Amino acid sequence: MHLQAFDYVFGIAVIFAFLDAFNIGANDCANSFSSSISSRCLKYWQAMILAAICEFLGAVLAGSRVSDTIRSKILDLNAFESTPAVLMLAMTCALVGSSTWLSIATYIRMPVSTTHSLVGGVIGAGVATIGAQKVSWGWGGFAKIVASWFIAPAIAGGFAAVIFLIVKFGVLERKNALRNALMFSPVVVFVTFSILTMLITWKGAPNLNLNNLSTGATVED
Repeated sequence: MHLQAFDYVFGIAVIFAFLDAFNIGANDCANSFSSSISSRCLKYWQAMILAAICEFLGAVLAGSRVSDTIRSKILDLNAFESTPAVLMLAMTCALVGSSTWLSIATYIRMPVSTTHSLVGGVIGAGVATIGAQKVSWGWGGFAKIVASWFIAPAIAGGFAAVIFLIVKFGVLERKNALRNALMFSPVVVFVTFSILTMLITWKGAPNLNLNNLSTGATVED
């Protein structure tokens, strides 16, 4: 099958992918920077610039496994082996569906998630093309994604509570609070950058599999 005949499908997918990206800026970036703006640490224009940089770097450096999960862990791709054009059309329909819903929800100011909408779009397109039995509903696919929607907020809330208590009782409610804050800030920055570095190394870099390298090669990289 000559997929060049379906270039127009690819073009449509690119257009709605940009619409999805626009809605990420309208929703996910607000989740990340609303606290900074409401606390007046950042102005709107500063938050917009930082959000654009951070969202782009996050997608490039640490987004490979998320993309791979949505691409190959939800639907059984072997069912499309003889009909790749159908897979192409199904993913395009998932983009159209998710971006359309996100635009509507954003317009009426509903709290939504681009990732959740796209997962639903992929499942819906998969059910329509290859049937519900070919959707990976188990822990290797959809179930793990749903679990992460509950586990991640719980873990984040726990870390936030611990950090708040440390700052409250170790910095603010002690003598020389300003000095304590100046001493504590580098520690927070170091821990944050260390976690991000490990995240990029472990979760990002799709062409680098540390498990396949020798100890010497891993240290060099």
